Parts: sequence; C-alpha cells; structure tokens
Amino acid sequence: MFGFTKCGKCEAAAFKIQEISPQGAAYKFYAIQCTGCQTPIGVTDYFNIGAIAKKQEKKLEEMEQKLSQIQHDVHQIAQAMQR
Repeated sequence: MFGFTKCGKCEAAAFKIQEISPQGAAYKFYAIQCTGCQTPIGVTDYFNIGAIAKKQEKKLEEMEQKLSQIQHDVHQIAQAMQR
C-alpha cells in the first residue's frame, strides 16, 4: 500500500507549486506549498535542469557532427593538394 504526503502543519494532502524570488538570490525557485495553509514543504529549481541538459547534449552532438565533417573536408583538401 502506498502512503501519501501530508502537510506537517495542517495535515492537508494537497500541494501547489509557487514561484519565489528569495531576497539576495541570483535565481528564482519554486516552493512546494500546502494548498490549505500555504506552508512551504520544499523548494526546487526554477529551471528544469534535465531539459536544459538534454538540449545542450543535442547541441554538442550537432557540433561534433559538424566538426567531424570539417575534419573530413580538410583531410580531402590536404590529399588533393599533395597530388
């Protein structure tokens, strides 16, 4: 049987995510709050780090492919010049 999360203050079991900008922080965050009493139970990153990493990974793969093609082209040019 699975348990469920309850608010430590009011024992409600419903939560929401709320954007926050803590004073002095360089970035925004999301606070996970109880919908009943607004008590925060956790904080998470504002940006989806996994999605950002996947996009960067795809861009790196594209750059590697382009670099490989450039290396191939330079090699062919060098061979043609030696003939």
